Amino acid sequence: MGKMIYSLLLCLSLWLGMAAGGEAAQLNGIWRYYELNQPLPSEQSVPEFVRENISDWAAYDWDRRPVFKQGTERLLLAIPVQDLEPQKRVLLFMTSKQAVRMWLGDEFFFSAGDFQPRRFDEGSQPYMLSLPDFQGEQLLVMELYANSPQDLGWFSMFSVDTEQMQMAQLFFSDVSLVLAFPVGVAIIFIMFLYYYFNHPGWKRLYGYIILFMLVFVLWLVCASNVKSLFWDWPVFWWYGLSILAYLLPISANLILANLLKEKPYAYMNYVLAVNIGLFAVAMSGELMGYHTMNRLMGVYYLFLPLGEGLAIYWCILAAQEGDVLCRAVMLPTAAFTLLGVFDGVAGHYHLLPWHMYLSPLGVYAFLFFVVIILREQVRHEEHLVKQNAGLEQEAAVMHRKSETDALTGCWNRNKLKELLASFVARARKNGQPFGLLMMDIDFFKRINDSYGHEVGDAVLRAFATVVRQQLDKGKSCIRWGGEEFLVIADIAEMEELRVLAEKIRQHVAQTPLAGHRITCSIGITLWQTENDTTAMLFKRVDDALYKAKNNGRNCVVIGRMETT
Repeated sequence: MGKMIYSLLLCLSLWLGMAAGGEAAQLNGIWRYYELNQPLPSEQSVPEFVRENISDWAAYDWDRRPVFKQGTERLLLAIPVQDLEPQKRVLLFMTSKQAVRMWLGDEFFFSAGDFQPRRFDEGSQPYMLSLPDFQGEQLLVMELYANSPQDLGWFSMFSVDTEQMQMAQLFFSDVSLVLAFPVGVAIIFIMFLYYYFNHPGWKRLYGYIILFMLVFVLWLVCASNVKSLFWDWPVFWWYGLSILAYLLPISANLILANLLKEKPYAYMNYVLAVNIGLFAVAMSGELMGYHTMNRLMGVYYLFLPLGEGLAIYWCILAAQEGDVLCRAVMLPTAAFTLLGVFDGVAGHYHLLPWHMYLSPLGVYAFLFFVVIILREQVRHEEHLVKQNAGLEQEAAVMHRKSETDALTGCWNRNKLKELLASFVARARKNGQPFGLLMMDIDFFKRINDSYGHEVGDAVLRAFATVVRQQLDKGKSCIRWGGEEFLVIADIAEMEELRVLAEKIRQHVAQTPLAGHRITCSIGITLWQTENDTTAMLFKRVDDALYKAKNNGRNCVVIGRMETT
């Protein structure tokens, strides 16, 4: 734990002292190499063997690795080291799929990996170690072994400096990974929230984005150099990096396949099938000991731009049709593809002297795609809200129409059932009566017969308007049928109910309705006690209306409960 904390503190000092001198003060001369086709007799014999033969060794070109002789299994490399500054004795270098042993002068001081054929590769590993104490100039000798001759002799970042500077250099090689990691984690978190709390129609797309970002974030961890100082598992990290490299285009193409699934010209399933097939072949061959995870990378980097290029072309066609998400996904697809191919080809074929990934920066282009998704999600939700509001409004209008008389605008019998049930329930609960008026237009048949039904309809509309003008809160007008209307009122006293009925009768008599003077007869009654029923209520008010008509019309008659 102490070593980890100390290393992290050194990482934080990345830019401190960067102007200080480096390897030029420590490594003298040029690298020389010697090819071996069998193991050396012992560790102690290597320095003597080197001293006796180094004058015949060829110079080793870092930029262009020499072509080794057939049968070469091991490689010896040597360079003089000058002890000019005692504090600059920390050696940093990185090997890929090779075992390594090192001597300084006659002293053997470091070994990593197995110097014999193995079923699995050694992995890619940075090493930071302290040189033994020495004075003057000594010969630094390194022996390398690889399962495959094609992997032999590749190493990078070889320098001797202070521990602080070496940690800074190692950390600097991970800068792009460090910049990408929090963005990837943030995207996973955002998509996770949207996956669980948003519209179900988008869940599959969110799930594929979460899968892709999980693969990407794990790939960042496996690609990091600094993590090897804390977790020294080179084989695990190497195969994790290789497997995730194959899974990245598969998980990315799941997103593209989801976006293009309804496009008849897009064949993303075939692209996915090739990606999955290549991964299956690579894994199967690796498990059988053929090292196909690495050997098929040439095919991988050939198909990657081809497959993603086709996907981008299909997205262009979809974007021309107005698909916003297909337009937005083109940028991250192009960024990840170009940067990924550049990193992969440069690393696989050792084309560049530095060791730094650029492809992680593609996550910022992907972040743009996520922002567009969230924007479209908001728009989609707003559309759904408006659509639901429209449906609710339409349903409310339809419901109101089902309860409203089309001719007069009064409530109809459907609404009467609801109103009556509400008034009866309240009356039975509180013991509070309510009033009911039944009105009939006098001699209405004469109007229809004399002037026609259009005039009759106009009279009905005008009559309903006059009645409703006399009603306030707690009173409703219902067309009972033909020229008969009801008023149900929150009135508990008979006298108050009679006053309302007289008010209506007088206004009807005094107001010309559609150019005609008419009168109305009104029967009124109150809901009585808990023994009352709606049938009894309507019989009373109907009888009262009948009496009003028999009494000469244009009058109000009270319907009272019979007593026994």
